[in-house]
Amino acid sequence: MAFETPLNGSAAPIQISTANYTLHAPGLKGRIKELNKEEQTTRGGGAKDRNHQNWLNATDDAEAFLMKQFEIEVISDEHKNARDTATRSGGLNAQTDKGEAAMILSTPKTRGNMEQAILYTDENGESRWIWPDKTDETSFKFNIPRGGAEIPQDEENRTRGEITQGIRRTVKVFAWLIDPLVEMGTGFLVRKWEEKKRPYGFHYVEPNAFGANDIPWSDINGNRALLLLHGTFSTGQAAYDGLIKSTWLEKLAGLYQGRIFAFNHPSLHHSPTENIREFIKMLPPDVRNLDLDIVTHSRGGLVGRELCERFDELNPTDKTLKVRRAILVAGPHNGTILTNKENWVKLIDSYTNMLTDLPDNPFTITMEGLITFIKVVAAGALKGLPGLQAMLPGGDYLARLNTGQPTSTEYYSIGAKYVPQDENLLARFGKRLVMKALSHVFGEDSDMVVPTKGCFETDPMAAGFPIDPARMKIFDLESDVNHLNYFEDKHPVNKQLFTWLSA
Repeated sequence: MAFETPLNGSAAPIQISTANYTLHAPGLKGRIKELNKEEQTTRGGGAKDRNHQNWLNATDDAEAFLMKQFEIEVISDEHKNARDTATRSGGLNAQTDKGEAAMILSTPKTRGNMEQAILYTDENGESRWIWPDKTDETSFKFNIPRGGAEIPQDEENRTRGEITQGIRRTVKVFAWLIDPLVEMGTGFLVRKWEEKKRPYGFHYVEPNAFGANDIPWSDINGNRALLLLHGTFSTGQAAYDGLIKSTWLEKLAGLYQGRIFAFNHPSLHHSPTENIREFIKMLPPDVRNLDLDIVTHSRGGLVGRELCERFDELNPTDKTLKVRRAILVAGPHNGTILTNKENWVKLIDSYTNMLTDLPDNPFTITMEGLITFIKVVAAGALKGLPGLQAMLPGGDYLARLNTGQPTSTEYYSIGAKYVPQDENLLARFGKRLVMKALSHVFGEDSDMVVPTKGCFETDPMAAGFPIDPARMKIFDLESDVNHLNYFEDKHPVNKQLFTWLSA
C-alpha cells in the first residue's frame, strides 16, 4: 500500500514512509507519496514512465537497487523565494550543492557498508543526481531543492516562470553495498567490472542484428570492410543501435558485401592506446591485411585515431592496415572538461538526461555503466581511470596524440551544438534547464559532452586537422541532436555516413 503524507509546513521533520524515512520541509504545503511498484511505472499525474523497467534492469546489472520512490507535489511555499540562494529566512539554512534552498530527506542506512544516491527529477523532466550531505551510522541526509522547476521564459517578454503545476517531482532512492575492492584502488574495482561487463571482443554487425553470427574473417582479410568503434560507458550494440535498426545499415551491408564488424572494448580502465594494442592482439592469425573504413563515436574517435596514426608503431606482427576513411562522430579531439574530476557529477547528470529518450537497450546498457561510475564517484575514488583521463583537456594523452605522425586516412567529422552559448537560443529551449548550467561549464558550444569545435580542430593542430569543411557536418540546436542520439534514425546522420562512405 502506498504511504501518502500531507506537507503542512511543519517546522519538524515528518515521517513519509512505513520505514524510517523523513522529510524536513518547513513552510512547504502539498503532499509526498511513497509509490508502490505499480505506481513507480508512472511519472507525475499518471504519465507513463517508460524507462522504469530499464532503470531496474540497469541497477540490477550494476549490483545496485532501488530502495524507494517518492512523488512530491508542492501547492504553496511560505518562503516564496525558495529558489533564491540568498533566502535563508524562517530557519531555511539547508542548501543543495548548487546553493539552492533545500528540504532535507533522511533515509535509513540499514547496512554499515551501504552507500546511497538519489535521482531527483523536477516537473520539467530534468534529472540530477544528489549525494548525501551528511551520513551517520543509521541514516543518510540529502538536501533536495525546495523550489520547483521554472516554466521556460516566454520568448517575447522573457518573463520568469512560476512553479510548474500538474506534473510532480520524483525522487528515486538508490543504494548499493561498497565493494571491499574499492580499497585497492579505483583502477582495480573498475577493471573487475569492465572485464565482466565490458570485455574486449569483435562482433559481427548485420541489419537488425549485433553479434548474432560469426565474423567472416576470411572474407574481411584483404577486402574493404567497415569497423564501428563505440564511446565511454557503452558498447557497439548500444552506441549504434539506431544505425543497426535503420535501412541505412542495409545499404551499408550491400556496399561492404556484409563485411561490417564492431570492436567492443573497456573505456574506463584502459587507455585508447591499450585498446588498440588489444585490437591487434585479438585479430585472428590468418587475417594478414586489413583494408578498412571506420565510424567512431565519442571516445571511440581517439581509439580510431590510434588505429589510423599508430598502428605500425603499436603492431608487433607483420599484419598490415590501411584505413581509407574515418568518420569521427562527436570526437573529443581536444578532450572534454567534463572528464575533469571536479565535473564528474555534471558528466553523470548530462548522460542521465540524454539517456531518457533512448530506446530500451541502449538506455539499459549505458546506464549500467553510468551507475557503476556513480558508485566510484560516491566512494571518493577519483583516480586510476586512464580511459577517462585520455579525454582530459591539456592532459598528457591528448598532448601526445595531437603531436603525432601524419596519416594517409581521410578524416570526416560530425558534431552538434546542442548546448549553444547564445542565451537567446537557450531561452527558446528553456525546458532544457540543465543546458544552461553546462553552457557555463564548457564556455563554448557542445553536444552536452563534447565541445563542438573539438570535433574538427585540435590544439596543437594535429595531422589531418582541422578537418576540411567539405568533410564536416555540424547540427544546430533545432536539429535536436545530442551526444547520445546521433545515430537515431530520426536524424540525418546515418544518411550522411552512407553518402560519405559510398562516394
